[in-house]
Amino acid sequence: MSKTKKSKLKKVLLIISIFIIVLFLSCVAFVTIVYNKYDLDINKLTSLNNGVRVYSASGQDNTLYNTNRSIITIDTLPEYVKNAFIDTEDKRFYSHNGYDIKRIIKAGFVNMTTNSKSQGASTISQQLIKNALLSNEKTYSRKIKEIVLSIKMEKNFTKDEILEMYLNTIYFGSNAYGIENASKVYFNKSANDLTINEACCLAGLIKSPNTYSPKTNYEKSVNRKNLVANAMYEAGHITEEEYNEVVSSGIEVAESNDYDHSFEEEAIYEACRLLNISERELINKKYQIYTFKDDALQQEVIKINNENINSCEKTYDTPLDSVSVIASNDGKVLAYYANSYYNLHNMKRQPASTFKPLAVYLPCIIHNILTPATTILDEEINYNGFSPKNADNKYHGYVSVRDAVSQSLNIPAVKALEYLGYQKSKSCLNDFCIDIENSDLNLSLALGSLKNGVSLLSLVSAYSTIANLGNYYGVNFVDKILDENGKVIYSYQDSSERVFDEKDCFLMTDMLKDTAKTGTAKRLNSLNMPVASKTGTASYNGNNTDLYNVSYTTEHTILTWIADLHDNTLPQQMHSSIEPTQINKEILQSLYANKSVKDFKKPDGVEKYPYDLIELEENHILSTPAHDLERYIAYDYFKTDNAPTAINFDQKLDMTINLDKSGAIINFKARKNKTYNLYKIVNGNETLLRTIKEESGDVNIVDSNIFKDDQIEYYILDNQNNRSNSIEIRPKDYIMNYLNSQIISGKKKWYV
Repeated sequence: MSKTKKSKLKKVLLIISIFIIVLFLSCVAFVTIVYNKYDLDINKLTSLNNGVRVYSASGQDNTLYNTNRSIITIDTLPEYVKNAFIDTEDKRFYSHNGYDIKRIIKAGFVNMTTNSKSQGASTISQQLIKNALLSNEKTYSRKIKEIVLSIKMEKNFTKDEILEMYLNTIYFGSNAYGIENASKVYFNKSANDLTINEACCLAGLIKSPNTYSPKTNYEKSVNRKNLVANAMYEAGHITEEEYNEVVSSGIEVAESNDYDHSFEEEAIYEACRLLNISERELINKKYQIYTFKDDALQQEVIKINNENINSCEKTYDTPLDSVSVIASNDGKVLAYYANSYYNLHNMKRQPASTFKPLAVYLPCIIHNILTPATTILDEEINYNGFSPKNADNKYHGYVSVRDAVSQSLNIPAVKALEYLGYQKSKSCLNDFCIDIENSDLNLSLALGSLKNGVSLLSLVSAYSTIANLGNYYGVNFVDKILDENGKVIYSYQDSSERVFDEKDCFLMTDMLKDTAKTGTAKRLNSLNMPVASKTGTASYNGNNTDLYNVSYTTEHTILTWIADLHDNTLPQQMHSSIEPTQINKEILQSLYANKSVKDFKKPDGVEKYPYDLIELEENHILSTPAHDLERYIAYDYFKTDNAPTAINFDQKLDMTINLDKSGAIINFKARKNKTYNLYKIVNGNETLLRTIKEESGDVNIVDSNIFKDDQIEYYILDNQNNRSNSIEIRPKDYIMNYLNSQIISGKKKWYV
């Protein structure tokens, strides 16, 4: 090699060396700067017993026992419990220094190729840092901070100390933070006593507590548990026999005997939604949540609910799930109890007949299509294969809308929706803040059959809107939220929006009051208070699945729901008119034990008008009475711009006359609500032949005294001075025609 070439090579190598040195020094400088930028807050890291304070309206502290963490030491846990988490979450936990470079490279490649940040590659150390010190924000800067703090933590604590803090911090769902609380929540035992099967279940929850909860997604939980067992077996931490035992076992979730915290759980969920943070972040920030909870009412609701549900479970030998929500009509939840594992805010079920007033009858009233007194023919129908039946499998002929609502008849509701149109129905539901799919826009919507169901809280807010005569408030558990320094970071604003006219809501309420008196919720009638109510029974393949009663007064709205989420089938003997209605009845009795409740105030623009029962019965027409016969007059509420009107039936008073040997047969159609006078004119002299009262349909009157007269005229006059057509007859012409028809062949005919 020549000297020139050697010289050039040295220069190139020198440049490369300088570049490498600069790059290295830059990296060292960057790492040093970043490393020194973030300080590890050891006190905050080790202070794990934060909890969250949840207060009732009276100021009583109702902090959840499972958010106020119980700490367990690592050396008391069986080895298989620790290994279940290590083999699932961080296989190289004991060999890395806080971060796993292999997982970071793999995750980085996946994120770049998918243009996402779905892969985090977090070690147990990183998860602990994130849980205790950072947010859930998915940014690279937060990830760098997480890694730096993990490295610092590894220098300050042993691996077992880190694992102990991790297990005491991690979230397991059902508001359980830390493995000790999770063990009690799911299995009613200490973590020290967990079996391998139970340890695999808890380790499987970490990835997604809601998705893999054995309470709400049993099959997914079992499958996830078995994957954890497989990871432990491949790592050599359990034997083949132990692995086989786990994968052949189910999960037995214990029933908690602890004090009910269903209200607090919903309040925490709502607080997270209001602040747009995770439950873990909420717990770690020592927030204080003040609610609208009425402690005395809450205890009474728990007592009433448990007594009734336990009695049903004993009678029918089946487990039941139930929910009771009591809210003031300005949207404040005063009591809430559930023995269901579902989150109320996310819980959606088929609303059944509770949807009829919301999707059918109220919008029909709004658009002046129906009134409470309007009649609909309850008959067999078939719309392209859709042939609904009533609950009693009977047809009732013409029924008023008031009766169709109170008896919860299906066919009139379907007919009304078909006439109303889907878009008007959907628009009304949107005003209730209830969203439905376009695929729901069919006639089964009238019966509360929806693709995704509807949340129970949406039903509460919808019926409280009707109770408020059209003012919408929504439903709220949380009054205010304070940070750890006592600063108010959220405060409930008492505001409403008018979404419906008060006249329409009053008419709907008045019909639902009949439901509580004589209809499907007549069990409430003995309360002797103004209360509106609606029942609903959802079914699938002929089996009942959900029972509802929604009742409201001028002050409160109450919903009780009963189902069997395990089998999704209820005993046929259970009905919405019985069990949930009885629970709501007892809650109402408790609410108003020492006070009375005002009736719903009739708004301007609504009046009680009379209408003619005969016209309604015979012609299905709402008209003002044309008579003063009280027994044929009824009264109901109408909007003044949609009240019954007077109808002129003059053209309907038609008379015919036939002659035979008995005399003149006079025929006309009578109405029971009218009086008719039949007049006869002979030789200019007019006489009253007959007065007809309270007869209906075809009337035949025979006048046999006609054959001595040459010419006779008849007419009818009713009590409204409506006059029929006049008819003249010549009896002698009839006699001659009759005699001629009787002449024997060949004989001479008679002539006048």
